Amino acid sequence: MTQTHITEVKTNTEHEQVLRLEDPASGLRAYLAIHSTALGPALGGIRIRTYRSDEEALSDALRLSRAMTYKTALAELRAGGGKTVILEHAGQSRAAAFEALGDAIESLGGRYFSGPDVGVTGADLAAARRRTRFVADETSPELGNIAEHTAIGIWHGMRACIEFAGLRRARVAIQGVGEVGRRLALILKNEGAELAIADVDFARASHVAEECGARVSAPDEVLFADCDVVAPCALGGVINSKTIPRLGARIVCGSANNVLGDVADANELHRRGILYAPDYLVNAGGVIRGSDFYLLGLRDSAASVSRIYDRTKRVLGLARERNCSPLRIADSQAEERWRGAQRTAVS
Repeated sequence: MTQTHITEVKTNTEHEQVLRLEDPASGLRAYLAIHSTALGPALGGIRIRTYRSDEEALSDALRLSRAMTYKTALAELRAGGGKTVILEHAGQSRAAAFEALGDAIESLGGRYFSGPDVGVTGADLAAARRRTRFVADETSPELGNIAEHTAIGIWHGMRACIEFAGLRRARVAIQGVGEVGRRLALILKNEGAELAIADVDFARASHVAEECGARVSAPDEVLFADCDVVAPCALGGVINSKTIPRLGARIVCGSANNVLGDVADANELHRRGILYAPDYLVNAGGVIRGSDFYLLGLRDSAASVSRIYDRTKRVLGLARERNCSPLRIADSQAEERWRGAQRTAVS
């Protein structure tokens, strides 16, 4: 058993609980944020990266955990949102650090259930699972491939956008063909879409292009391709005040989290007549599968993930009816669900 120091962090946010985790022996330094458990256990991945400061890491944990609450609420899951961020640094014993994290997660007694996010490997998860029941095992054949479920969910959301825009056959530009982006490209190939792809790893982009019959574009130019749909599937914040004026697409729909630079960018897309599928609405396929499998014991999530299509059509329809951005509608629906559950729990 590690001697992880767990300290409550006070914030001026509505988070239920925020913890700072430190284990001197392994070098673990992390923040674990639980935004809401009003609807059920907080779900949210573990992220490890080099942060410039503790303040930056804490901000990331707060922002991402809140986004997970909105994602799970809009997906109608019996779950809330949480997140863990680990500050990667020299001298850290990685396996021991994840074991120490596992002890901290286990101490929460199931209020928080986690899986992988940016920078986390299968070996990291295995180390955490040595100390806790509440970290997903992505090697489980019954669980299936989470990236595949995420990509399928993106396709359902994109299909809703394409139909809503009155298009028959779409030209799609994908920025980032990692685990999710590649699978999305393969789905789109089978659906007859014309594809342009880009990735910072040119060899990977070339391989996927060969698989999908796509043309390769430069990572910093693919967003501005002559296409119907642009699908950011890599970094967040790429749809912003500088890039929006250069967009040629009629639809923005991808897997990247927090794809907008600012909430105001959703309003600007709406003003320009560009359909925006809120990222946390359409990229929920993976968390839906995780919830189905671990919380409900379901072997198959095809029907659950396919409902992203109906939710996207509903959000787009209400946005048109009320002449506002789809993000405003999605946020409103998510807030209504989790805040309603929060009020019920208090009363």
